[in-house]
Amino acid sequence: MSQLFIAHGHRDVDPLLQVHEAMRRAAIPTWYTPAGSKEIDPDSVNDAIDSAFGMVVLVSASSIRSKAVQAQLDRAIARGLKLFPIRADNARLSKQFKTALADQLTDSLGDDGALERLVEAVKERYERRCPVISVMNLKGGVGKTTVSSQVFGTWQAALGGRTLLIDLDPQYNLTQTFFDMEHADASSARDRSVISLFERSRLHAYDATSPSENWSTISTELFEPVDRETISHNLLTGENAPGGRLDLISGQFEISKYAFAPSPESLAIVGANFRRMIDYYRSEYDLIVFDTNPNATFLTRCALEAADRVLTPMHPDVYSLRGVRLLNQVMQEQISDEKRPDLSVLFNTVGRSEQSNFEADARNGTFDDQAGFALSETLLTNALPRSGHLVVRSPEEGEAPWKQLVVHKGRGGGLKKIRESLTGIATELKLLTDA
Repeated sequence: MSQLFIAHGHRDVDPLLQVHEAMRRAAIPTWYTPAGSKEIDPDSVNDAIDSAFGMVVLVSASSIRSKAVQAQLDRAIARGLKLFPIRADNARLSKQFKTALADQLTDSLGDDGALERLVEAVKERYERRCPVISVMNLKGGVGKTTVSSQVFGTWQAALGGRTLLIDLDPQYNLTQTFFDMEHADASSARDRSVISLFERSRLHAYDATSPSENWSTISTELFEPVDRETISHNLLTGENAPGGRLDLISGQFEISKYAFAPSPESLAIVGANFRRMIDYYRSEYDLIVFDTNPNATFLTRCALEAADRVLTPMHPDVYSLRGVRLLNQVMQEQISDEKRPDLSVLFNTVGRSEQSNFEADARNGTFDDQAGFALSETLLTNALPRSGHLVVRSPEEGEAPWKQLVVHKGRGGGLKKIRESLTGIATELKLLTDA
């Protein structure tokens, strides 16, 4: 788990709790030594720094005199950790603190808006380490589920990292790519599914009412996130399973209830819950991917507001182009500037031997006006070829989920070329998200 390390002096109890609570409200996990404690295992402190994505340094008379804080700061600097210093009092800086922090030390906790600025800076860094990609097109049948499973299954296998797939489509085809319907429905019956990202459920408390039982009510009770093993399904399991982590939060039909919700206030709360849960699980993964429905609904807004990038598969034809145009229109008109994700478009089911006239024209800007934006500038260089290997099929009884992924299949039958295409797409996307 990656967290924010808070370095503090033993007298910094109040500022420590102030910063910790602000980060907790922003769903950013923190690690710090208990204030006043003298029996701290140095190895556990070092491990926490090594797995952190950043360090807040409370600059005070107490921390400046602390040899423990000096050692923590040295270790963070040696590992290139991002530092977020903020004054807890007006103590004079030591040479070490001045050298390491003076250029960045612009705020004190007592300044107006200082804590909010600190949270925003930390959150920006936190979100960069785990991008969220939403696979979306407002036209059905363009290969969203294929891309969600095969491209990002290849990303995990070829490029590494911990990947979480989330099935946000009420038809839950992504879930049925890896598991039979009985397994998917059994997960939904226990609320071990996507609905537990929106509402308090039996996953959070054994005596809670399942949000899927009543379509006319939406729970606005607050709830804490559950650990990843409780809500997700491990796809890399079974005999001879490949290494790494590829998990799935399964979908279910009952999330359709939000399309009929009578109260905008309730929807605002469950939407905020969803974003809060995604922010929390960023600490557990290196990539989160949404597979979405082909309609402009409340779920579309949730996916867009939580994502850093939208990946839009499209066939090389005017019908898919219309879906891309409508999606861009929704993004521009319904999503605020600060929440609007970047857009990348992927040509799917293209011919292997030569580029079609439609694809060539699109890359040359012919359809930019028709799309309503600079489509040619958003197109990925790589494209996904038409192949029977990429057709979504239900798993056979007892088959391990990972065997549905082309990257883990055997040899022959053109698999090498397909894998190369999938790896090329994944690599290009990773370069974009890293940038």
